[in-house]
Amino acid sequence: MNKKTSLSDWLTYIEQAHTKEIDMGLSRTENLVNRLKIDFTEQYVVTVGGTNGKGTTCALIEQICLHAGLTVGVYSSPHLISFCERIRLNGELIPQTMLCEIFEKIDSSRKETAQKAIELTYFEFATLAALKAFSDQKVDVVILEVGLGGRLDAVNVIDSDVAVITSIGLDHQAWLGDTKEQIAVEKAGIFRTNKPVIIGEEAPQQSMLDYAQDLGAQLICRGKDFIFDETNNLISIQGEQFSTENAKIPKQNVATALAAVNALSRSAFSGSDNVLSRKLAAALPFLTASKVVQAIIDKTQVLGRHHVLRQQQNGDCCAVILDVAHNEDSARQLSRLIRTYSFHTCHIVAGMLKDKNIEVSLQAFADIQAHWYCATLPTARGEDSERLVRALNSSIELNENSKVDAFGSVDMAYKNALINAQSDDIILVMGSFLTVAAVLKYHASA
Repeated sequence: MNKKTSLSDWLTYIEQAHTKEIDMGLSRTENLVNRLKIDFTEQYVVTVGGTNGKGTTCALIEQICLHAGLTVGVYSSPHLISFCERIRLNGELIPQTMLCEIFEKIDSSRKETAQKAIELTYFEFATLAALKAFSDQKVDVVILEVGLGGRLDAVNVIDSDVAVITSIGLDHQAWLGDTKEQIAVEKAGIFRTNKPVIIGEEAPQQSMLDYAQDLGAQLICRGKDFIFDETNNLISIQGEQFSTENAKIPKQNVATALAAVNALSRSAFSGSDNVLSRKLAAALPFLTASKVVQAIIDKTQVLGRHHVLRQQQNGDCCAVILDVAHNEDSARQLSRLIRTYSFHTCHIVAGMLKDKNIEVSLQAFADIQAHWYCATLPTARGEDSERLVRALNSSIELNENSKVDAFGSVDMAYKNALINAQSDDIILVMGSFLTVAAVLKYHASA
């Protein structure tokens, strides 16, 4: 390819740099980490894995650390609008110029061999760019979201000081295994000996607990080491209490993030005595101060996750909610959220990928009085809208007052939902990152 002068040029290039979209393994990334002199020995690393809730958990950890005066780098995927969303430096998207310069360094380094250049997948390029940015900027805290699984995911080339597992569900079975027990072991690959591991589910898989015990990791489990009372919206941890009543992200992820921050703060006293450990120790009163942290909990929101795009306005327009829920567990969680709203009809704009369990995911909304707007997604992996219609009409027992329509694009589906929805209704956009991204782009250009 000719000289790349823009981020768009680079993204086109890295999409074609490997013959496979997914190629699990750590050797290629490890090789480049060494060549690029990426080093986190003087930084704290938090690695967040799990089936659902990784992005929101990362975001709350990030916000608390930033407000405590720490510098923070976050790597999260996928993006919705701009690739730069994947890499945040102190709460801001990485500048495109910096990202392009780093891509140039990665590309040059992978070709520094007498043999064939090292092939990198799109995700490996992105991961290395994030790691290089955080290493060069010497941020205090590095937060890495696992892309797929854990054991063989590119972020796992970096040893974490705190590992987090948000949840275990059935997704990506072709890569991770057909049962939750198998998937749990793959995700537990991010654990490290003598390092804290936060388990965000109250009933974790035994295979994951056994893995942690055999490794000698320090288990910190919900229900034992920290408590989340869902009925009363209360989190209890280390003698402090926090409310999730006004949280704008999934409430169980708030509990998991707080447990991770607590473990991070305590690590300042268990490691070596250096500038960073003293800085983290100085931030400890903030990191554990319930009133200050409570304010951060109440205002933290993540694009496309339980995202209220538009509030209901009396007699004028209905609420619009966006959520990237795309598997059984996240759909069930989203269904519970929707039921907390008062509405006549839920207008559901749904677009999903072919490799998802469509029937099981949509089943969570079956009994809601809904008008379904099924949309075809503009990608080879995208499911056709007629397939979604068949799933709803044939495999799911819908509310008797529900209606199902098919559209060739998310834009068309969403426009029709806007036309049909009354002020006492609600619009829900869900099913994939692509579906939510299309609606965000629609509003950005409107």
